[in-house]
Amino acid sequence: MRLRIHPERPAPRKLGPAIDALRRGNVIIYPTDTGYAFGCAMSSNKGIAALRKLKGIHEKHHKPLTMLVNELSQIGRYGHMGNRHFRVVRRLLPGPYTMILPATQDIPRGMRNRNHEVGLRMPDYPVCNMLVDLLEEPLLTGSVTPGEEDPDLEDPEDLERLHGNAVSVIVDAGPLWPEPSTVLRLFDDEIEVLREGQGALP
Repeated sequence: MRLRIHPERPAPRKLGPAIDALRRGNVIIYPTDTGYAFGCAMSSNKGIAALRKLKGIHEKHHKPLTMLVNELSQIGRYGHMGNRHFRVVRRLLPGPYTMILPATQDIPRGMRNRNHEVGLRMPDYPVCNMLVDLLEEPLLTGSVTPGEEDPDLEDPEDLERLHGNAVSVIVDAGPLWPEPSTVLRLFDDEIEVLREGQGALP
């Protein structure tokens, strides 16, 4: 199923089938500030396993899974950080950043990588914010890798053709150009830049 929405002014009722699919433990494709992404409910072991399969990230992989939240307090709930890191996070978010933090006990075991870390995002993007609000829990997320035929553009029709059998719903906000987030790893009292993307470096 493909749901057409307005990227800046999404109607909550139009996202109803996507929320129903997430609550059933299914994976959806939805638009973000960095391109289209796979998403599932954080509480769904079924969804986590399916998203891992789509992304090719097994549980012992060094790369952590990433989740979307809507509030800074949730970042502190799901990731350990000191005062210095909190000041950095508060200054940069919401925005196109992925923060890699040591996972707290509130993170499902199936989401952690071999280093017990988790990625956290808080985008400034209406569709992401509304999905998390309507779902009433964080959304596990993983970017859709652009196709070889058109690596610079993600078109919902192509996504439906390529992934329609693997996901329940595609939230269609029109073609998007993937622009990756800046990835920062926050550990001890250090900040490591793992990838330079949209967000300016702190």
